[in-house]
Amino acid sequence: MLVSIYCKDAPGGAESRKSKLAEHIEHIEEIEDRIKVAGPVMGPDEDGPVASLLIFEVDSLDEAAAMLHADPYYQAGVWQEINIQEFRGVIGSWLGGKTW
Repeated sequence: MLVSIYCKDAPGGAESRKSKLAEHIEHIEEIEDRIKVAGPVMGPDEDGPVASLLIFEVDSLDEAAAMLHADPYYQAGVWQEINIQEFRGVIGSWLGGKTW
């Protein structure tokens, strides 16, 4: 199952991101085989990240949540809003075209 996770930064998230970056990258590298794509969502005026978007391949929403909760960014309160949902990719170059 694919799971999309959108994490909107909390106020002051930029400072927390900087202080936890090395730990965050270490965590991401530990679960890299379960990540389809992940990265920061940039602000409209290139002010830096305002959110994170991750797509995990996991067995359940609970597993995706557990992986996210183990992230140092989550533990440091970088994100104020988190949306975790099943994602079904059906078309696109990453999928090699259409799935129907």
